Formats: sequence, C-alpha cells, structure tokens
Amino acid sequence: MQKLSKKILAPDNLRLAWEEVFDSRGGPGSDGITLRRWGRNWEENLVALRRDVLSSRYRPAPPKTFTIPKKGGGLRLLAVLTVTDRVLQRAVLRVVDDIFDATFLDCSYGYRAGRGVRQALPAILSHRDSGRQWVLDADIDDCFHSLDHRLLMDRFGERVDDDVVQGLIWSWLDSGRPEPDRPVGIPMGAVLSPLLCNIFLHPLDIALVRNGFHPIRYADDFCVFCHSRQQLTRAAEATTIKLSDLKLRLEPTKTHRTHFDKGFDFLGIHFCRHSYSFTANMKRIEVEGAFDPRLFYDYVPDGYE
Repeated sequence: MQKLSKKILAPDNLRLAWEEVFDSRGGPGSDGITLRRWGRNWEENLVALRRDVLSSRYRPAPPKTFTIPKKGGGLRLLAVLTVTDRVLQRAVLRVVDDIFDATFLDCSYGYRAGRGVRQALPAILSHRDSGRQWVLDADIDDCFHSLDHRLLMDRFGERVDDDVVQGLIWSWLDSGRPEPDRPVGIPMGAVLSPLLCNIFLHPLDIALVRNGFHPIRYADDFCVFCHSRQQLTRAAEATTIKLSDLKLRLEPTKTHRTHFDKGFDFLGIHFCRHSYSFTANMKRIEVEGAFDPRLFYDYVPDGYE
C-alpha cells in the first residue's frame, strides 16, 4: 500500500473522519442511511470500508441532489453523499489538504484553514486604501458543474502520486457528474469539492498575480483590484484567456467592471466608497472605514456554509 493510502486508511484517521462527519450533521444520502443508523456500528463500518477500498470493491453511491433558490435568482444544484462516502472523502481530505494548501497563493481565501471572510475583508479594504479602486467583479459560469475531469486530475496528480487515491477521486468524479455522458463537474456539497475547486482554479491565481494583478478569490467567486480603468481592461482580458485555457468562461450578465465609488457585492458584503455593509443575525450592519473583526466572529455569507 502506498504511503498516502496508508495514512488515509489508518484506523485512527478513519475514526477521526467519522467523528468529523458526525459533528457536521447532515441528512442521509441516496441509500437512506442516517448518521444515527451508521453510527450504531461505526467500528464495523470503518473496518468494512477499509477492506472494500483495499480490495478494490469500494464503489461510491450516486449523490442525492436537490435545488435551492440562489439569492440573485435561479437555482443552485446541491448534492448529499451517503455517510460512507462522506467518511471516506473526509479521510482523504484530512491527508491531502495540507499537501495542496501549502502551494496555494495568499489571494485564495475560500475553504482553507485559518482563512475566510474575516481574512479576505481586510485584504479587500487594503486594496481600496492603496488606490486599487477599479474592480473586476467576476462570476464564472456554472463553475463547479463545468470543471473538466481530465484537467483536474492532471493538477491533482502533480502532487499526489498514489494510484489508490487517484482511483478514489476518479470514482467520485464519475459518480457525481451532473450529466452522465460528459466528464465534467463536481457536486456542490461534497466534502472534497471545495478543495478540488481550489486545485482547479489555482492556475488562475498564478496567472493573474504573475501579470501584476491583485485578485481576491473565495472558491469560485473572485474580484480583481486595479489602479486604473486601463489596468482593469487588461485584467479582464487576462482572466478571460486563462479561464479559456481551463475550459471555463465568465458569465457575462453577472461579471461587471466597476469602481468602489459605484459599489459592488462580494462575499455577501456590499462595498461602496469608504464603507461596507452586510446582514448578520437579521440585522443590517454598515461600517465606515476600517475593518472591525468583532463584527465577523460568526458571519458566514449565504451559500458558503
């Protein structure tokens, strides 16, 4: 058994993965088995899961899917994995997350340990106060459901040279395809999907930073902050080119070239001139000037749970 596989399937790692899945709650997947029911025999279930992976008998179940309304209109397709699949994905995440996170750039804030909205907001305000007030407010068209599997696995294989782990990722990609006949897309709601999204979009971060631009990205949502209208035009062109390389595109009706004076929304926060505002605990909060971390202690934007 290869090194990473051994770590992933170690009894202690599987046990901790199960405890994290249990603590995260969530409903049953397509097999109808609840956390409570799975937990009645969790030790035996972990032994069986390990045995099935080692004997190549493990097969993920198709995700249970449902839709919820998007705040800006339309519907968002979400997925719920079975408890078994969530436990194994969590076990993989516990081992491979640090491998990739060490390579990510500082401009990436989404779904990373010690990073989030509370860290992204002061960076945004720093760009504003440094004169980078022209903003590409970008929206990738149906990002999660458009990620090309081969490109994703090429990126994944650059860091993880383990046939067992790669086989597991391939099996989850195949079972979670939004369209069965197209090898694209990862399910929103799966344990590993945020990491896979960050892996896939990491080359976009590199391309923008190397060309002198200043992005702030939270998973598939990002803005690029510029000193001038001309730089903003170049940033939009560079973004379009790199996304094309990744077989993605900007959603034209939801992507805007704007300015702090005009205002824009990002991470559930409205920025306008030298103030920002957001809703928390059913209260609208407006702040003038600097970042106040106390206001964001438990703030999570809609759609980022």
